Amino acid sequence: MTATQPRQGSTFGMTIGLMAVVGGLWLLLNSMEVGVPRFKDLWPILFIAAGIGSLIDYFFLLRRPSSAGWAMAWIGFGALAFALTFDFTSLAKILDWLPSFPTIIGLSLLATWLADKRQNDNLMIAGGVLIVLGLMGYGARFDWLKHILPSAQMLWAFILLAGGGYLVWRTVIKTKS
Repeated sequence: MTATQPRQGSTFGMTIGLMAVVGGLWLLLNSMEVGVPRFKDLWPILFIAAGIGSLIDYFFLLRRPSSAGWAMAWIGFGALAFALTFDFTSLAKILDWLPSFPTIIGLSLLATWLADKRQNDNLMIAGGVLIVLGLMGYGARFDWLKHILPSAQMLWAFILLAGGGYLVWRTVIKTKS
């Protein structure tokens, strides 16, 4: 990079910058004795700010497809952190919220795949598998979901049929062209 070239921004810089702005704003308002929530109740907003930074990078700056995936991950983990902070669930009930991890990562992979104009089909396949695994985890934990979701065997059958069918279709299309 020479002195005359504009410096390209980074998602990391935007993410850390927005997190610092949110933290600094909280400190300023707290020092001025404005009624702000306690930081121990507010800390998950830092994840949400990081997600907003990634969205800004995707929509307004460099349009990196990975920024859309990072936005989904940051916001998803921020929502999970708020659920833990406000006692919608607890660390002691880890099996209740553990399926959130593959679900959030799967959604992040799908967001990246969509933002990348559906170029890398491996992202779609991995994202779909992780989302189904997350749903299976939720279904195993909550009785009301057992009535809505199909059985684990049916979900795996669907994954194998859809994934295998897609791979066969893609192979046939590539072979013909």
